[in-house]
This record gives sequence, structure tokens and C-alpha cells, in this order.
Amino acid sequence: MTTSNLPMPPTTADASASPLAQLNDIQLPDPISAMPIAPGYWIIAALIIVIAIWFAYRIYKQYQYHAPRKKALSLLDQYDINDDNFAAQVNSLLKRTAMTYLPRESLAKLNGQPWFDWLDSRLPSKQQHVIGELLFKRHQANGLTADEKQQLALLAKIWLSNKKPFSDPSLTTYLHTQEA
Repeated sequence: MTTSNLPMPPTTADASASPLAQLNDIQLPDPISAMPIAPGYWIIAALIIVIAIWFAYRIYKQYQYHAPRKKALSLLDQYDINDDNFAAQVNSLLKRTAMTYLPRESLAKLNGQPWFDWLDSRLPSKQQHVIGELLFKRHQANGLTADEKQQLALLAKIWLSNKKPFSDPSLTTYLHTQEA
């Protein structure tokens, strides 16, 4: 007798059982491993965190660096342009702002033409050699006209808006011209 691959007919005891009882239990997947994430992923995550912290630090330092200029711009907007001391206030504001970035002992010595030349070095070439003349006029009897005060306010705003870093070597050039 040959055996076939056909299933055996159910016996009478099995036949009385319900079809649900004949079902096998559901096979659950293997449990997830409790092993930690691969070391490469930890290295990449740490690298991303370090880069994010470095980037945030750079932005914060840049914000701190430009804060005195921004404060000076807001002070400039508060000055009364019709005041007779407007030019003196602007000159003082520019010098105080510059002293927050550069050594006080070097910058405080700059007066007159070397100071005006140094101010010009931070202005675009089209607007150079004007701020000095306007600031010089503050000592004259006539003072500045309304248009000249407007021009001085604009030049001071351009000077304060310049994001180029302040440099000490440019200052020493003007200090030597003053001493000569």
C-alpha cells in the first residue's frame, strides 16, 4: 500500500471539535534586541550635536560682537538733529563705539585729521573725506547747516552699519601719522 500526501480524514473525536479549536496559535515575531544602537550612529549623533553647539556659539559670539554697533545705531536715531551739539554727540558716539572694539589707550589719542582719516577707512570710497569736514565744522562759529547735519547723520549711520571687523593694525597706521 502506498501512502499519499493527502491528509488523513478526521477521526470521530476530532470531527466533533470546532474548526476554531483546530487553529494553531499566532506566531509572534522575535522580540526586538536589547542591544544598543551601533557605535557608528552614536558617533554621527555626537558629531551633529558638536557641530550644532559650535554653530550656535559662533552665532552668539557674532551677536555679542555686533551688539555695541547696534546699540550705537539706536542711540544715533534718538539724537535730536536740530540740536546745536548734534555733531559733537555724533563724534562722541563714534569714538565710544570704536573704543568698545579697539584698545582704549590707542584710540583715545586719535584726534583731528588722523581721527577723521581713520573714520574714513570704514566708509565706502564714494563717501570718504566728508565726515571729517563735517565734524571739523562743529568747532566753527557757524556750525553745521540742517543739510550738513542730515549728511553727518547718514554718514554716521553708514559707518556704524559697517559689519567689517575693526582692526588694530589700521589704527596704528593713523597713530603714527599723528605722532609724526
